[in-house]
Order: sequence, then structure tokens, then C-alpha cells
Amino acid sequence: MKRLGFSERAIMGCLLACGALPGGSASAQPLTFVSPLASEESVSFTVVLPLRDRAGLEAMVARQHDPATSLYHHWLTPQEVETQYGPSATTIAAVTTALQKSGLSVTVHGHTLSVSGTASRVGHAFNTSLAYGRSQGGALRSYAMTAPVLPSALTSVKAVVLGLDKNIHEAHVDSQKIALSQSAILDPANRYSKDGTYWYNDLKQAYQFPSYQTMIQKNGKQVRLDGTGVTVGILMSADINDSDLSAVFNHEHFMANSGQASNPSLYKRVAVDGGATTNTNQFDEASLDTQQALTGAPGSHVILYQIPSLANSEMLAGFGKIIADNEADVVSASFGECELYFTAGYNFGSDYTSYFDIAHEMFLQGNAQGITFLASSGDNAGLECPDTNYVLQGNNGSYVKGIEWPASDPNVTAVGGTNLLTQNTSGSLDSTYVGENAYSDPLPAKDPFGIGKTLVNARWGAGGGLSVYFAKPAYQTDGGINTGSTGYRAVPDIGMQVGGCPYGAITPCNGGNSVLNGNGNTDRSAVVVSTNGIFSGFIGTSVAAPELAGAVALLIEKSGRQGNLNPYLYALGTAQASTGSNNTDRSTTVFHRTIPGYNGVVTNNQPVNTRGKYFNYTTGLGTPVVYRLVGMPDAEKAGVPQSASNP
Repeated sequence: MKRLGFSERAIMGCLLACGALPGGSASAQPLTFVSPLASEESVSFTVVLPLRDRAGLEAMVARQHDPATSLYHHWLTPQEVETQYGPSATTIAAVTTALQKSGLSVTVHGHTLSVSGTASRVGHAFNTSLAYGRSQGGALRSYAMTAPVLPSALTSVKAVVLGLDKNIHEAHVDSQKIALSQSAILDPANRYSKDGTYWYNDLKQAYQFPSYQTMIQKNGKQVRLDGTGVTVGILMSADINDSDLSAVFNHEHFMANSGQASNPSLYKRVAVDGGATTNTNQFDEASLDTQQALTGAPGSHVILYQIPSLANSEMLAGFGKIIADNEADVVSASFGECELYFTAGYNFGSDYTSYFDIAHEMFLQGNAQGITFLASSGDNAGLECPDTNYVLQGNNGSYVKGIEWPASDPNVTAVGGTNLLTQNTSGSLDSTYVGENAYSDPLPAKDPFGIGKTLVNARWGAGGGLSVYFAKPAYQTDGGINTGSTGYRAVPDIGMQVGGCPYGAITPCNGGNSVLNGNGNTDRSAVVVSTNGIFSGFIGTSVAAPELAGAVALLIEKSGRQGNLNPYLYALGTAQASTGSNNTDRSTTVFHRTIPGYNGVVTNNQPVNTRGKYFNYTTGLGTPVVYRLVGMPDAEKAGVPQSASNP
């Protein structure tokens, strides 16, 4: 694939975002015209300026993550990043002035500018007309009816305009809701079966979180290791009900068992580009994400960053706001898109990987500031992407190998996972870890774009495989593990509980009763989430990413900001490989390994590794033994749910 420079890709990306290319792209869905915007109606969009010295920032981030350097974990402020590596003050001022002269309001967030104005002024500034259009999902949004003509002050510095999109690139969430028996859920003395369904404290016992009674020394004081002082950011296009968060804690009698006077609650909401409400398709996802993160680290501050939709322009605006605020220490994103959608082969020869570059510079800056980014790896197992027969030609087709972005970005930790199995004793809440599997579930033929044609070879399971765009990072090379490629990034990096057997799966959910898929293994699990006051089961890598965020919050409380978590994870994996052991009695055993699985392409025995090294395309390095992951090898572990050690 031809690799264009940032400026070339940025220009092409703007053409796509602004609807200038009549064919659109594989993942872009055109808006249906509704009506012109009235001249005085307000319009908002984003302008992104490229870094002045990306190579220099890459080198700085590498030193910040190398324990052998004096800069290890010496994080920069947003202002320091912008001053040393971002666009110059002169460039920002020139772009800001040009937009303001057109009567537009500009708020600067580093090298990301939030811009707003009336429809008439925006139209005049960009020589276009604006209208309302409706997306296939029913959302009403404004867009440019013709390709905007960027002012010379913007084109001369390779600025990219996002948010005037005629063709909408929109990510999808990585979760599904499944029905549960309410009578079973309401019985507090029954943990249902060996494969769940699991409450948050079942997961904490199984993955061996530190006991809730664990105390650490921090700034001269004894504090509880529960995420105190750490901020977790959740990026999603929906709001939540605060009562749902409370309902989950109430079910497990958190206050009585913890001795706290109140349940943990959402710290605050931050609206980006107008934010969102509970009346969106992503309400369930936002509920899942916030509940998984806060129950994992009940002492943390969880901020819900709300964007109007999962359109790429708004997703990037959300990340930009998080990085500029610099308040969140770890950020969880439970959404993604097929990486192939942005490549030339899926866009009639045109390359739209500029989105990758824009986001990568954001993640790079966030890492330089010490922010950790987590992303779900996808739920289509190893077959993430529809083929071009379906996408471009409108014919019947098949799902093919592919992975999700933004999980594929090397400055993001990609989170896959498994079906967790725990101890199950009638009348007991004991959820001791027994094992896991990562067997995928075959699905019937699907028509995801609604074009009247179908895709075969669909599967449910943790996403994973090789990137077609991002180079193999040093942390996947230095430890000598085989990730299946010498040149490209592999995902996921780590796994946790995901679950299986979604609605519509070919039943019984046993992977087709094949040798590859466990000879009819039917162990499939889920977690419990409250939505609108009803407890439901949820599955997906969207469970795993915020679940890991809770664990990472404990690590950050103990050891400070981590930036890109991957160098740390792979160093732990290398240390474990040196002993050749998966025995959890060994202090070096941080990951559960030898987890069986099949993702529709390969089993978990591939790529083949030797000498204790380990990597696969469902769990990456494995699933965590959390008290060791967070650097507390001598801590008591979380015990039976609804106890003082695991409230």
C-alpha cells in the first residue's frame, strides 16, 4: 500500500469528510437531505493542525517509557507538548484569526480548534451551503452540501476540517445485551453457574484484585488502594442514569460491606460538541462502561465525556478534549471500525488513513502527558471486515481477516478476552478463578449495511490479528515474542472477561462442535449491568476495556501515571516467560496463559511461541492476575463477593 505523507493524507481525508468524493468510502454512509439550515442556526466543527515535530515527540515518548533513561515517567504538560512539538503560536494565531474574521468563534485546545458560528457565516467562510441530513441511524446533523473550500490560512498549514461531513464515518460499539432471568438475579445467595452471569465483585475475586482493605502509603498518608486520586475517562456518545450505577452497588450491598456512607457515583459529565443524552443507541454502552470502570476502582473519579455520535470527527474531538483537559489518567473507548475501511482497496483506489494519523498524534501527545488509552479489540473474532464484494460491489460476500481501529494504534492498549469460568457451589458466592476459553461463536449470514445482500463467515468473539497500517512497535519486538509478523502491529495486547453466545448465534453456542472450537465446549459467560433500572447481561470486548481501566486505576494510584501501558505489559510478559511458568503461585506470573480458543482463523496455539513466550489473537499476553499487575505481590486478594475484602 502506498504510504502518503501526512499532508497528502490530511488533504484527502478532508475531501472525504466533507463529502467531496462522489463515491464516498466503505465505511462512510451518506446523510439523507432533510432541509437547508436557516441562516442564523448554529453550526459547530473542529479544525486539527498537525504537529510541528512528530518525530521529536515520538523520540521523547520512547524515552519516557524506557526505565533506563532519566526521563522515565517524567510527563509533559499539554502546554509543554504544544510549545516543543505542536504547531507554532504563529500558526495557531493565523488560523484562529482567519476563522474569526469570518465571524466564527474559536476555542483553542492545543492543536485542536473547536469552531462555531451561524450557518450563513460558516457557509460564507468555506464557500458552501449547509443543510440538515439524517443518518441511517436516524440522527439529525448538519453538513456541507458541497465540498468546502478551505481558506488559504488553513490550507497553507495543512489544517484538517472535521465535522462538516456529508458522508459519515461512524464507529460501532463492541457489546451486546442478552436477557437474564430476573428471579435468578435477585437471589443474592446464588451465583447462577460456573460461567456466570457475573457481578462486578465476582470478576474481582476471579481476577484477584487486591482486597478492598489494602492500604498504601501515598504522600505521607495511608490511603485505600481503590483508585483514590485517579481519574478514569469514558468516551461515549450517550449519557447514563445515575440510578443505574447505584442499583449495581445496592444489589451487592456495597455500603454495608464496605463501611462507606454512600455508593460511589459518577464524578462528572463533560459535553463535547453539545454532548449527548440517554436517548441514544449507545445508552447501554455508556451504562456498561461507567459501571465496569467504577466498580473496578470505586474510589476513583469517573468522568463521562459525551460526544453527539461515534462519527470519526466527533470521536476525534472527544479525544482532543480529553488530552487538552489532561484530567483523565486512563481513558477507555469501547468502539471501533474495521481498519480496512480506510485503505485504498476499500475506497476505489483512494487512501483515507489520514484519520489514523490525526488520532495517532493525539494518542502520542496523551502518552507524553502520561495518559493511558484502552480500546476494545472488537467482537467479530478474527474476521472483523466485510469483503469488497459486499462493500464496494453490493454483492453477497464474506467476512475476512481484519482488526479494529483505534485498538490497532500502537499507542493504545487493545483489550480482547475470553469466557471466564469460576468456582460454583450451591448457596455460596465463591467466584474463585477456574479457567477461561476464547472459543468464538458462528453466526448466521448477516446484512450489516442493509443492502439486501448477505455476508457469510460471521463470528462472535474477541477481535484480533495483524494491522495493515501500523508498524510493529518496539515493545512487541524487544521481548522476542512471535506475534505472527515481523513488520506489523498485532492485537490485542491483553484480555479480560468478554463473554459469548449473542442473540442470533447458531445454537447451541459450541463453536460448531469442531475440534478447533473445543469439541462442543459450551462455556459462555456474561456480566450484569443495570440499564433503566433493569439488570441485563452484557457481552463483548466493551466489557473488558473498562474492566481493565478499573485495574489500571489501581496501578496508577500506586505508581503514578503510566502513559502507554504496553511497554509495561510486555516487560511483565517477558519476565514471566523467563521462568517458563503459568503457575499463579509464582510471583512472576502476572498473566493467565494456555487459554484455549479459536477466532475463526487460527487457534490460540498460534502464533507459535517457545521458551515460555506467549501471544495469541484473542488475549494477547493473557488475562491478568490483577494484584501482581498493579505491583502489589504481597497484598491480600479480594475474597468472596459481598465481603469486607470485596464489597
